[in-house]
Amino acid sequence: MNKAIYFRGDQCSVCSVLYPKVKSHIEDHYPLLDFQTIEGKELTEMAAQYGVYTAPVLLIFFDGKEHSRFVRNFSGRDIDDKIERVYDIMFG
Repeated sequence: MNKAIYFRGDQCSVCSVLYPKVKSHIEDHYPLLDFQTIEGKELTEMAAQYGVYTAPVLLIFFDGKEHSRFVRNFSGRDIDDKIERVYDIMFG
C-alpha cells in the first residue's frame, strides 16, 4: 500500500487553497502513489484512526507504513525533501 492521504476540512480556507497544488504535485511527481482525499463526515471518522487533529494534513505511506506527515503549511518542495529519495529507491 503506497498512498498519499490528504485530510481537509469543510470550512478550512488553507485546505481549499493547498489542495489543488498538493494533488497536482503528487500526481505529477509521484504517479505510483494512490492519492486519496478525506473530508467532511469522513474526516471526523478517520481522524482518530490516523491521529489527525487539524487540517490540512498530508500523510504518505510506503509499504503500508506511515513515512511522512505534513501539517498545515507545507509546499511541494517540503514533500520532495522528505519522500523523493525513498520513492526513487522503491519505484526507480
